Amino acid sequence: MSQDIELPAFTVAGIAHRCARETQRFFQRLGYDPRYCFELFRRAVVEQSQQAWELIYDQYRPLVSGWVQRHSAFPNAGEDVPYFVNRAFEKMWLAMSPAKFQRFPDLKSVLRYLQMCVHSVITDRVRKAAVPLADVEIERQASGGAPAGRTVEDHALNRVHRREFWQEVEGRLKDEKERCVVYGAYVLALKPRQIYDQFPGTFLDVREIYRVKENVLARLRRDTELHQSLTGDA
Repeated sequence: MSQDIELPAFTVAGIAHRCARETQRFFQRLGYDPRYCFELFRRAVVEQSQQAWELIYDQYRPLVSGWVQRHSAFPNAGEDVPYFVNRAFEKMWLAMSPAKFQRFPDLKSVLRYLQMCVHSVITDRVRKAAVPLADVEIERQASGGAPAGRTVEDHALNRVHRREFWQEVEGRLKDEKERCVVYGAYVLALKPRQIYDQFPGTFLDVREIYRVKENVLARLRRDTELHQSLTGDA
């Protein structure tokens, strides 16, 4: 594609039209120019163009819908596709500032962020309704077993409210990788390979997921304050 076109000369509608054409070429496996779609996002975020945001929604709604439908947690999320599509765009709109946009070098990085917004809104919704068995498994591994006379299931089901439990665990996670591993393994019930596929670009390889998981569990096992909070022991 020619690189001598002055993008500022295009109207927002003109940029959106070219973005749609280039996107179609991409899906047809033809040569395409991503500058127009990236410029559309720039107009929306940096220049605060409401028209650009509306055109982005129209342009990328089918793509985001596909991400929602293919997300492993969607069948158990309790909401329909349009709900999560709207929440994902809202999350991006609220989080993306002109300063933050400068960190994104190209269209691919912007779309990866939008995809992470999809993952975030779905997992947040699932986490609110996470089954107690997920709590039981983390508690079992974190505490290294059940105290004599009482099972871990007793503690998890009878003494630990799910939201309080996740607040305790969340406060001990150091970064996004640890959050992805914990929620992927214990809320979404994903295996390491599935976690790797679910969070593209987050981990170097599947072995890193195993390392992160073991490090988190080892740290939780050593956390006497967490153990006391879960068991109610003084």
